[in-house]
Amino acid sequence: MMNREPAMDINHHAMTRRRFLGLSGLTVLAGCARVPTTGPVTQVSASGDTGGRQGIAVDPQPPPRGASPDLVVAGFLQSMTSPQDGYRIAREYLTTDAARTWDPDSGAVIYDASTASPVVTGTSAGLKAPLIATLDPAGLYQPVAGANLSLDFGLTREDGELRISTPPSGLVLSQFSFERAFHSVALYFTSLTRSYLVPELVHLPAEASTPTTAVNGLLTGPSQWLSGAATNVFPTGTKLSSDAVPVDSSGVAVVPLSREVTRLTDAQRRQIAGQVTWSLSTFPEVSRVRFTVGGTDVMIPGAAEDDTVSTGLFTSMSPLLSADLPNMMVLKEGRLGQVADQSGVFSPLAGLLGSGTASTAPAGIAVDRSGAFWALVDKPRRTLLRWQQGARTATPLATGVGLLRPQVCTDGSCWTISVQANSSRFIVVGQSGQRIEVRADELATRRVLAFSVSPDMARIALVVAENSARRLAMLRIRPVTDQSTGVIADGLTELRLDTTDTNMALLDDVGWISATDLMVVARATTDSPGAPFQIAVDGSGGIAVGPLSGVDVVAVSTLPRADGINALALTGAGQVLRYEDRYRWRTIATGATAMGICV
Repeated sequence: MMNREPAMDINHHAMTRRRFLGLSGLTVLAGCARVPTTGPVTQVSASGDTGGRQGIAVDPQPPPRGASPDLVVAGFLQSMTSPQDGYRIAREYLTTDAARTWDPDSGAVIYDASTASPVVTGTSAGLKAPLIATLDPAGLYQPVAGANLSLDFGLTREDGELRISTPPSGLVLSQFSFERAFHSVALYFTSLTRSYLVPELVHLPAEASTPTTAVNGLLTGPSQWLSGAATNVFPTGTKLSSDAVPVDSSGVAVVPLSREVTRLTDAQRRQIAGQVTWSLSTFPEVSRVRFTVGGTDVMIPGAAEDDTVSTGLFTSMSPLLSADLPNMMVLKEGRLGQVADQSGVFSPLAGLLGSGTASTAPAGIAVDRSGAFWALVDKPRRTLLRWQQGARTATPLATGVGLLRPQVCTDGSCWTISVQANSSRFIVVGQSGQRIEVRADELATRRVLAFSVSPDMARIALVVAENSARRLAMLRIRPVTDQSTGVIADGLTELRLDTTDTNMALLDDVGWISATDLMVVARATTDSPGAPFQIAVDGSGGIAVGPLSGVDVVAVSTLPRADGINALALTGAGQVLRYEDRYRWRTIATGATAMGICV
C-alpha cells in the first residue's frame, strides 16, 4: 500500500526572506521580475495572490501642471515604485516618444543614495552616485564594484510642460528602497551531482512577488551560471495553463500545468512537486500545493488523500538539519573536547585527539555533521587525516602544501585546499577513502584563504586574496561531461560586499548557515576588529550578526539549518562564542585554537 502524506502545513519560516538595511538616502524604487509583472491575476482569497505583503505603500501621483524640474525628477523616481498598468504613472513624466520606448522590465540599477542626490538646475537634471549592484530582467542580483551611476534625464518641454526625454534604460533603485520594497524568493532546482534541491534567489517588487511569478520563474529554469550545476525536471515547453496560481482560503495553492507533465514518471512527478512546493514555501499564505492538468488532479506519489503535498513530503530533498542545541567541540591546550552548553564544562573526547598535546594538535579540524568522525589537517599543514572518535590513531588521506581547515561535506567526503604562493587546488577524499578529482582551473592563479561547500554541494564559497584585498567569491560544482570521474568547480564569481557596507571590505572566513545564506567574518581595515555578518548567497542584504564589541573575531564554524542560526565564533584571544537567537553571542570557552559544531 502506498504511503500517503498526512495533512501538515509547510514550514514557512525555513525559506521566507525579507531583508532590511538601515541605510539613509532617497526613497527611490524600481523593480524588475523574472516574468512579466503585468497581466491578469486571479484572486480567490481575501488576501489575494500577494498574501498582504505589499512592502512600502506608495501612492505615486502624476505630474502637476507647471511642475518644476525638481518635482519632475522626484516624481519620476518615486513613481517607479508602482508597476501597475505597465508603470503608467512613471510614463506620464516622460515625453511621448520616451514613454513609448522606455522598458522598465529590462533590468535595474541599485545605487548608494547616502552620498548623492539628483542634481537639478533650471533647465537640466541628472543623478550621480556610486553603483552598488544591478538586477537583470530575471531579478538576479549582481554586486558591482568601482563603478558610478551617471544619468542625464534630458529635461525638455512638451506641450508647455517639462518632461524627461532620456530616461534610464531600466529602473533605478536606492539601496534603502531596494531592501524595503523588494522580496527575495528562493526558486528550487534539481542538482546535477546530488539528489538535493538547489536554490537560486530572485528579487521581485513586493507587488510582483506572488506564487504565480514564482512558478513562472521556476518554469523558466535556472540562470546560465547555475544551469551548470542544477536543472529543471520539467519537460521542455511546460507552462502554466492559466493566468495564475490561485490560493484558496484554506491555503492550498493550485498549480495548473500544461500537458507536457503527463509524460513524466512517478519519480519525476515527485521531483517537480518538490521543486514547486519548496519554492512556494516562501509565501506564508501557502500551506499546501495541488497540481492539475486540464482541470484534473495530477497524482504525486505519497500525496495526501486530497492530492495535496507540503514540504514535509520532500524533506529528503533538503540537506538542512534541525538542531537547536548542537554539540560544540573545542580544541584547547592540544586536546579536543565537548563544551557543555550551559555550564561551559570542557570534557575531552576519548582517543587520540582528546589526550593530545599542544605540540601535536592539528592546525585545522572539521567534524562530520553527525559527529561520527573528524577531518584533520596536521600542524605542518601537509597531511589531511581522518579520525574516529575514541581511536588512538588517525588515518592519513592525502598530502599537500599549506592545507586549509578541512570540511566534512553532506555526503561524508573530506575537503581541503592546498595553497602554495598564488596557486590553490582542491584535495577531496570520499567517505570510502577514494580520491575525488575536483577540477578548478580558475584557482590555479589565486590564493584561497578559506572555503565552505554548500550543504546541497552545488556551490563553494571562497575567501580569495588578491594583493591586499580579501574578497568573497563563489564557484559552482558541476559534473564532468566526459567519461572522467570527479567534478568541475568553475564559474568563479566575485561578490563585492564592501559596496553595501565598508565594514565588509576585508574577509577572513566564511561558512554556510542555510541553503541561501552565509556567515562571513569581515573587517573594515587590517587594523579593525573582525565581526560576523550574514549575507545572501548572491551577495545581497548583508547585516551584522551581533552585537559584538571588544572582541576580534577571526573564524566561524557553522552548521546549516532550516531556520535560525547554528554558529560558533573564535576570537583572536582564543574565546569561543556561541550564537544564540535574538542576536546574542555568549562565551562558552577560552584558550581555544580551533572549534567545530555538529548534531
